[in-house]
Amino acid sequence: MQFNARVLQECNDKSVPLIDRMRFLGIFSNNLDEFFKVRYATVKRIVDAGKTGKSVLGGESAKDLLEEITKIVIEQQARSLEYLSGIERELQKENIFMVDETQVSQAQGDYIRDYYFRKVHPELMTIILNELTEFPLLKDTAAYLAVKIVMKKGLGEARHNRYALIEIPKGIDRFVVLPKEGEKNYIMILDDLIRYCLDDVFTMFDYEAISAHMIKITRDAELDIDNDLSKSFIEKISSSVEHRKISDPVRFVYDQKIDGDTLQFLKEKMEITGTDSVIPGGRYHNRRDYMGFPSLGRRDLMYEKITQLPVKGLSMEGSLLERIAQRDYMIHVPYQTFGYVIKFLRDAALDPKVRNIMITVYRLAKNSQIASALINAAKNGKHVTVQIELQARFDEQNNIEYANYLQAEGGYLFFGVPGLKVPIKIR
Repeated sequence: MQFNARVLQECNDKSVPLIDRMRFLGIFSNNLDEFFKVRYATVKRIVDAGKTGKSVLGGESAKDLLEEITKIVIEQQARSLEYLSGIERELQKENIFMVDETQVSQAQGDYIRDYYFRKVHPELMTIILNELTEFPLLKDTAAYLAVKIVMKKGLGEARHNRYALIEIPKGIDRFVVLPKEGEKNYIMILDDLIRYCLDDVFTMFDYEAISAHMIKITRDAELDIDNDLSKSFIEKISSSVEHRKISDPVRFVYDQKIDGDTLQFLKEKMEITGTDSVIPGGRYHNRRDYMGFPSLGRRDLMYEKITQLPVKGLSMEGSLLERIAQRDYMIHVPYQTFGYVIKFLRDAALDPKVRNIMITVYRLAKNSQIASALINAAKNGKHVTVQIELQARFDEQNNIEYANYLQAEGGYLFFGVPGLKVPIKIR
């Protein structure tokens, strides 16, 4: 928590370029999400098991620790909102304006509706809650607009409310850059764009008023590896990763301006308990998306991009295998390009003299060039041996998928020892 407080300080550091300060806010939010998924979830399990946990928590009871964490998070969230307001004021001095659904000009309104029907409407997932016997399963850390619809009264009818959830689409940029007006740049958060178009979403209802406030739920992401001897280790990890989708909630964050009856309706339906951290927040959640805050071409408001250096005497042209046969080279990433490593594996995948490739892998990207090179080598008949860590936090699914691909191509994989992690970075 104190480490993340240090990250938050970067948002308020005047020496940090303005747009990068906004992106540090996204890093702070992302760290907080992961903290609740893992650290908070572990302590919550102790409380739910009816234990004090003092022997493993330095003498402090788990219940007291949960309360302390919640208190710290509320304070940090309040500070982050204060910093955000300051950043937005400074952005305005640079002719960059954040607008919500109440600040839209006629020209912007036309653009927003066109954008909504072309890009947002086809992606929108909207659920009417009143008639459902079971509350829908909310996705971990997905952002939702909780919508309250105050229906018009019919003759002899009492006024009643309908409630709905709109899932903020992940496949669309969270920040919508509106047409520039003179020297002024305008940005609208996707949530506000949807709020602006609520009439189009709920056009089938005859209502007096409509409002939408954001909520988010965070689920326990600890891996539960069973002891079924009939399952392989990869099957156990896969099953545990899949279980995350329905694991217990550990945090419920809501817009503190939400109507009391709407909040009560949601908490009852979601069965939010006393040990779930309920955090009143600001208008927007999933601020991790601020890591992708648009640059608008303003390089002067960001850290200078540093070009990666080549390794002296080591060219990307020709065979790297021949060059390293003559002498050793030290590659210092990220200051020097990681492309040499990819090139090395690509050359090895094709070179007739190479018979074996052995590598330790901890974390693989969603579109991993390392994995692609190894699969290419296996397809060319090389004996590929990979020690891959399936428990790399939040990258388990990527590692599992590539492990399956490699095994299908004849690669030999081993996964270490259950209960231990092998985060080796040296190849």
